[in-house]
Amino acid sequence: MSLTRFTSIAETVPNELWERIAYFANAREDSFLGPPKDIVNICLACRSFDRAIRFDDNPGLYARIFRFKFDYHAPLRRFGINWLTTRSMALELKKRIIVLKQVRQRVCTTQDLWTCYLMMLENDGRNERQLIEWAHLYGYLKRETCLRYEADLHSNTNWFQNTETTSLLLWLWWMTFSRDDVRIENPRVRDSLIYPLLHNLIVASFRYPNFYGPESHLHIPSTEVAQCTWSSTPTTPVARVNHFAKEFDLATPLLNVASFLVWTVRLETIREVTPFDRSSISSLPPDRESAIARRMQGPTQTDVLEFHRTQIRAPTHCPSTLCTSFEEEILTQCVKESSEGISLVLGSRRYDQDWHRLAACSDSRAPSLNDNAYTPGALLGNWEGFFVQPSLEDHIALVDDPDRIPAEPVPLYRHPLYFTLQEHHCYDPDVPLAPGSDCTGGQDVLNAWLPQGITLTQYENEIEALDPVSDRNVRYHTFLPERWDGTQNERVPGTSRKSGGLDENNFTNSFSYPNDILITGQTSEENGAAWGHYILIGRVRLWDGLIVLLRTPRDSTRSDLGRWIFRGYLHDYNLVGHWRETSTSPNLTGYQGGFVAHNLLDHTCM
Repeated sequence: MSLTRFTSIAETVPNELWERIAYFANAREDSFLGPPKDIVNICLACRSFDRAIRFDDNPGLYARIFRFKFDYHAPLRRFGINWLTTRSMALELKKRIIVLKQVRQRVCTTQDLWTCYLMMLENDGRNERQLIEWAHLYGYLKRETCLRYEADLHSNTNWFQNTETTSLLLWLWWMTFSRDDVRIENPRVRDSLIYPLLHNLIVASFRYPNFYGPESHLHIPSTEVAQCTWSSTPTTPVARVNHFAKEFDLATPLLNVASFLVWTVRLETIREVTPFDRSSISSLPPDRESAIARRMQGPTQTDVLEFHRTQIRAPTHCPSTLCTSFEEEILTQCVKESSEGISLVLGSRRYDQDWHRLAACSDSRAPSLNDNAYTPGALLGNWEGFFVQPSLEDHIALVDDPDRIPAEPVPLYRHPLYFTLQEHHCYDPDVPLAPGSDCTGGQDVLNAWLPQGITLTQYENEIEALDPVSDRNVRYHTFLPERWDGTQNERVPGTSRKSGGLDENNFTNSFSYPNDILITGQTSEENGAAWGHYILIGRVRLWDGLIVLLRTPRDSTRSDLGRWIFRGYLHDYNLVGHWRETSTSPNLTGYQGGFVAHNLLDHTCM
């Protein structure tokens, strides 16, 4: 008697059909958040189904689920199609699901925080929903921040000791909170975050990393002797990070920048609901016209109220769009997204420079051709913000005792900051202006990396910079938005002149990234009348996008107004960093404080 083997109908179904069934069972609006939970149930249907959709045997299914649940336009734009392979996306899905569960359970490693941070750098709406709505990131941030603050001061888990972890936590506090979120934040949580945690970081900011590379030099890696490079603050840690199944080194995002942004937006929220005491400014003239009539100088009531209402640019949540198409073509989606240009202010494009900084600045000794850390033209426009100033005595006390954590908040005095800036670009084959030099062997960061005694001559749509050391003139083209091609390059004007300016009809046929960027600026007449007239000159370090501005009084006899430099980076359309006086040796901790300003010009439409 022969035995007949019966084949079930399920075993005759092609694997591709099983894959489609598994995909559409998980690619639904109501199953978007969290792990693909229906995979396990489907695998129980039959052994054929299990074999057809097993992770090791079918990475294509899990790559599709990854593209449904997470944003991938940013990594595709930054890394290219060869990086986002089917297997790398499947493995990234597996890693992220584990991390999301860890966040939800409020037990994360530093590597898990890196995954969360990189998800926000790549966020176009889906990533933040997974972190905020399913993993409940806010609850984790509150718990972890409190635990690290309460840890022993000398423990590696302490808030003030572990720079890498504290920085990642603070950047998540900044990137995942809109202004509306901060407005409804628990006041006790907000106040605890502002005063014991952030305030102490801000008043002693010189103890933590302020820059991605040594501030002593404009050009990194430097051709100078190694011992001549220095930084007045610690260098930011470098971490080995796994991302899309590859491991590489990343520079930790700067702790001081995040702390100042998180602190500022919460103080602004408090000011929104705190009535302004108008009696404190009753002695001031009501407006500029009245001040002129009374022959009074300085701010008016209108000026003070305008400054009180000034706010920086806070992050906003991205609207998410789900695509359930099984046949979604990743390359087509990339081309479509890229064609939208740089006008996407809510999406991941606003963090492209942050990503390139982390990747390119992990080793200041390695050669780097990084033309992605700064977008030419980004500083053009009118800026408004503030800087904070501790008392000189408090600052000296903190510098003298590196381990001191103040028991009571150190007073910080908030001052207005207004300026209008222009950019000027040098292009190959022109050789840019040489950097300056100082007593430490550096390139004179306290003079904005410029040679002492530099003179600028303004022409129509260009400037000429005269280096008094080499007696050489260098031409810089003034940035005009209409020449911008929207991709990171500028249409370069020709070299012939008419009436002392450029021949605007003579352009090269190619687009080019500048080899040097100079900044010039001043306070407007209106703001200068209120808060003092200043002129500004500066430079952009193209290696990491570090901006250094030297601010001096327009009236050279007004030495009381100070000669300060402002050093910082652009984040979320805010210029944020630290000012310091220029009388102390550049490699020492000078008198300093934080500042932030936002651009009134809408660069998102440029």
